[in-house]
Amino acid sequence: MAEKISAHQSGLVFGAIFAASHAAWIGFVVSGVSESTVDIVARTNFVEPEDTVDFDLSLTGAGLTIAFVAGYLMGGLFALLWNRNETKNDR
Repeated sequence: MAEKISAHQSGLVFGAIFAASHAAWIGFVVSGVSESTVDIVARTNFVEPEDTVDFDLSLTGAGLTIAFVAGYLMGGLFALLWNRNETKNDR
């Protein structure tokens, strides 16, 4: 029997992971790696890339915030579903 998971702590962990992955992408954009990455991914999907990837500081904070909030919500939902399943298994 597993212990219950804190929805808040799970949300924080998921939020941090989501935000960190987006921060890594921001690092790719700033360093110029993203352009070649997008080109490779597009070509492997038989798509010809048409746009460029540009850095926009005003969108960076919003993107990180949205990623964290989405991760927090997913982590909280995960914990709630996990705890609900554990409650059913205890019966």
